[in-house]
Amino acid sequence: FCEQAARQPEPWCCCVSYPSPNEAMVASRETFDRYDPSELSLPPNLNDDMQQRPGLYERARGPWAHYSRAQWQMATACYYARITEIDAQLGRLLEFLDTSGTLDNTIVIVSADHGKYVGAHGMDAHNFGAFEEIYNIPMLVSGPGVAHNATCDGRVGLHDLCPTILELAGAAPISDIDARSFASLLKEPAESSEFQEGFAEYHGTRFNLTQRVYWDGDWKLIFNGFDYDELYDLANDPHEMKNLASHPQHQQRMRGMMSKLWEELKRTGDRTLLGTHYYPMRFAIVGPNVI
Repeated sequence: FCEQAARQPEPWCCCVSYPSPNEAMVASRETFDRYDPSELSLPPNLNDDMQQRPGLYERARGPWAHYSRAQWQMATACYYARITEIDAQLGRLLEFLDTSGTLDNTIVIVSADHGKYVGAHGMDAHNFGAFEEIYNIPMLVSGPGVAHNATCDGRVGLHDLCPTILELAGAAPISDIDARSFASLLKEPAESSEFQEGFAEYHGTRFNLTQRVYWDGDWKLIFNGFDYDELYDLANDPHEMKNLASHPQHQQRMRGMMSKLWEELKRTGDRTLLGTHYYPMRFAIVGPNVI
């Protein structure tokens, strides 16, 4: 497709998706041998005691409770090997864009649909928990209108790619969507003060549950409709080992962040939670009437 598109004058778009390393940790011997499992460090929260966290989290890590440290290191080596294999395939695409003379006029975006625990909090995969290992995914962007050799602490979401790509390409915007362009952030990565909030929702995959997440700078609130809420100070607790939601000194912050979350639920038409006026379902520290 790329070979044909590069010869045409019309603009083109190509989305390349890889299932790895989402599935079983099976890698080629060549890439696996690049890593010595015994030398690999493991997440600092590998042995998280899960105190004051939803009981579901403790249950969710049950399939890996028997893993030894050496087994986690082996899984990590396989994980790195799988990523190395993907890097090689991405390299082939970038090399083609370079040799075909189209790289300088092409927007390249590399990201992932979610993260993977690989031992963090004693879990693997990604289906349960609102931890940063799952939500804080990589995103690399290059091309016209994008700063070179820069990093940015702005918080954006995958849904924001739609208006961003349209703006970078000079195309007409799409109206009435729950996203905003971050093209300005790509141009001026240091100007990130307006990109510090973030929202996410989770519905439980095959096990229905309600979870909404709100980030405000270094603070993170998780509203759990199935258990007690979570509050983390990511600046002082980056591995999310201490849930502060029940601490008296943080109740004002909890109310303020939950109020902001209600604002977002109203803006996006999240009717599942906006309809929780019926008194047995008033789990949140403040209700929707605060907005």
